[in-house]
Amino acid sequence: MPDFQLKITPQAKKEIETILNDSSKKGLHKQLRKTFGFLKANPKHPGLSSHPFGEIDNIKVWTSYVQNNTPSAHRVLWQYGTKKNTIIILNVVPHY
Repeated sequence: MPDFQLKITPQAKKEIETILNDSSKKGLHKQLRKTFGFLKANPKHPGLSSHPFGEIDNIKVWTSYVQNNTPSAHRVLWQYGTKKNTIIILNVVPHY
């Protein structure tokens, strides 16, 4: 399976930069990089626990774990792009 290309929305970029600029979240930095690596290689990787979150404008939105068993564990919200092997990162959020 070829790697997926990740496209990041402005909102997701803002959230990612906020996390990366917070030195108290060094563990989350590593987990976020690992999550993006898994998404690029295989969005159905078991460690991501990817599952449908809902739909926006008839487009399925997925959620994947960045963290688990952590208060306010972070998730990545994403969708498949219109181009083959493309994933659009919509946002990175604490567990809803």
